[in-house]
Amino acid sequence: MSRQPAVEAVPGVRLRGLTAGSPESTVAAAERYGVPGYTSVAETADREEIDLIAITVRVPEHRRLLEPVLESGKAVLCEWPLARDLAEAEFLRDAGRPGPRFTGLQGHVSPTTRWVRDLIADGYVGEVLSSSMICSFPGGGATFTSASAYTADAANGATMMTIPFARALDMQSVVLGELTRTTATIATLRTQAVNTDTGEAIAKTAPDQIAVTGRLPGGAVASMHFRGGALRTTPFVWEIDGTRGSLRITGDVGLPMSAALAVEGAHDQEALSPLELPAEYDRFPQLAGTPAHNVAHLYAEVAEALSGRDSGAPGFDHAVELHRVLEAIAHRGTGE
Repeated sequence: MSRQPAVEAVPGVRLRGLTAGSPESTVAAAERYGVPGYTSVAETADREEIDLIAITVRVPEHRRLLEPVLESGKAVLCEWPLARDLAEAEFLRDAGRPGPRFTGLQGHVSPTTRWVRDLIADGYVGEVLSSSMICSFPGGGATFTSASAYTADAANGATMMTIPFARALDMQSVVLGELTRTTATIATLRTQAVNTDTGEAIAKTAPDQIAVTGRLPGGAVASMHFRGGALRTTPFVWEIDGTRGSLRITGDVGLPMSAALAVEGAHDQEALSPLELPAEYDRFPQLAGTPAHNVAHLYAEVAEALSGRDSGAPGFDHAVELHRVLEAIAHRGTGE
């Protein structure tokens, strides 16, 4: 569980209570973490000692669990994807009483994302000419577990398109700006998969190949190719070339928002060599290399926003716009 180490690391943030999918699991989790267990999300929204409610369940459950929180006006952090589709995301953005609403795009505020953004802005590569990203996503292929089988159905909104691809697109936007004039090819090449827990065949409608190209501010060309069920090839690589230099960002897993990212750079005719993340970008170096690292930075940004300070924590408005971009790309890629 990446959230609890993250919560423990952020000053001023404490787990004050929880609710889970069943009374039994609520009791077990409450005992494990030493906090009260509540019967529902609505009950947590009524507790004065709870300032922020985090929704960290499967996407199809988001709307049902978010509605009582949104009606209360209490601050909420909902895991990304916000919703199953754009229409549901727009509903959640507009529902209930006004209140602070954040979405769990931890890659948006990660130390590496911000550092690479600043390297580009400071002219490390000169004028950006191209951005090329390849990701081998371990999921979305020929096999699923019982816990992940729901992601085989595109209607559930938790696919390679909406999770690793969307998060990487968001990180790219932070670093290089919004992708425009896109072309896309999106395919589901494996229409059947196997539940490895039961041996049963399941239908698969979620895409397992996503190839997108477009233009970045200033005219640079960007490409992104995400491959589902690819277990033997490069987990994640992102290369940015410019008139003066290049950057290469690699990850140890095909989940760029939580991978341990390494950065290499070079100017002119130099060979690429490792670059070290400056200490001022990393608030939680003790978590480096773990899934909790970027999550801790997200919670720190949310805490700053709730205290009235400037913050880069992405909100529901940002989530809706990302859903909108994804829907447009999906329409181009599938021709529907």
